Amino acid sequence: MAKHLIVNVLGFMMILSLAACSSNPVQPPAKIITETEYVTPPQPIVSQPDQLALRDVDFIIVTADNFEEVMADLRDDKVLFALTAKGYEDIALNLADIQAYIKQQKQVIILYERAWEE
Repeated sequence: MAKHLIVNVLGFMMILSLAACSSNPVQPPAKIITETEYVTPPQPIVSQPDQLALRDVDFIIVTADNFEEVMADLRDDKVLFALTAKGYEDIALNLADIQAYIKQQKQVIILYERAWEE
């Protein structure tokens, strides 16, 4: 009997909820108007980066023939960083690649600035 009562109550609730949805129909708007508004974003205020001021680097070529002389000249600074000829070449090529990349990025920035001005 309890099962029968639960089924009847749930059935009544479903009918009541469906009837409630249909009792207040929503009227669609009579006419939909779409207007396009063009907005110009504000121009970004970004100054050009400062010019690079690179520091001078002293290179000392150390060979078996001048090793003792170089060590005597360094005195207290007895730290050396060594590169092979191939390593030095790779560093030079890496710097050239970085310079080319920076030039490409400058061109992209110029294109965006020109497009903005139009």
